[in-house]
Amino acid sequence: MMRDLYNALPLPDDRPIMSVCVVEELSGCPPNYTPVSKTHDQDIDADLYKDGFFRRVTRYLCHSKTEGYMGYVVEHLAIVNDRDARPVGYTIVEQTFDTNQKAFKKKQLCYKQVPRNMATQTITDIIILSRSKVAPEGFSLVGEMNGLCVCIKPGPAPTPQYKPPAQASSPLLYGVDPSGRGSSGGGGGGGGGGLYPGLGPTRPAPAPPGAGSGRPQGPAPPLPPRNLPSYASPTHESQNINTLYGTGHSTLFGVPFVLNKKYVKSSDNGSVTLPTISKKSRQQIEDEYYYSFTLEQDIVQRPTTT
Repeated sequence: MMRDLYNALPLPDDRPIMSVCVVEELSGCPPNYTPVSKTHDQDIDADLYKDGFFRRVTRYLCHSKTEGYMGYVVEHLAIVNDRDARPVGYTIVEQTFDTNQKAFKKKQLCYKQVPRNMATQTITDIIILSRSKVAPEGFSLVGEMNGLCVCIKPGPAPTPQYKPPAQASSPLLYGVDPSGRGSSGGGGGGGGGGLYPGLGPTRPAPAPPGAGSGRPQGPAPPLPPRNLPSYASPTHESQNINTLYGTGHSTLFGVPFVLNKKYVKSSDNGSVTLPTISKKSRQQIEDEYYYSFTLEQDIVQRPTTT
């Protein structure tokens, strides 16, 4: 008896809301979305739109915890007047999902969708009140539309979905540092260490041009046999070998590595003036480079007609 009652009770869903939309008819609610069809305090119709003069017009708020942009969550909702500017970083719900009609008039519903790892809070539930003007315990009042109050249930900032494994000693017989630093030696002759022991060079790298004699330390490997032209001579072949293995210069030899003068601003005294780079907070970066992807989201979620 108690087991059946326990199974019948809905368990709280504390997952963050990933996407919100508005529909004209409850039957037009997208798959995997939950419509807010009834008010929380009086259990009456939660229509957020004022009726027209000649016919009834309805608007219902829907939310989903599985649909939307992968890795994004809804951080906050806002309700502003139609003539007010959109809050920075927020996206306006401009059209109904099912009929592509103007979502609201005189009021605008906005939501802020941010990457999961940048969210300062989440929204786990949305309710609508018809009588009370005060949000119930655990909820925050967002604003009023058509005499109804929209409230959200804030949740904590989401934890990272991936945690790097703890650093542990490698079970391999050699290190995995490609640079060879910190490698533990291992099998295979010839040295080199690192990720592929025994495959390192068997002789040191040649000295740069102009250092010492300019010749590599150790004998050069023989060139593959090839048919020499009639005009070739041993002297000509030795010149090719010397050019290949150190006595010649590379193609970048002698090229000055300096900054182009047109990119350097100099003052009257000849000193270089460097640009001032101001430090920006995470919120300033989000406000300056935020892009809502509203158009792309509407195209992906719009039902296709055949």
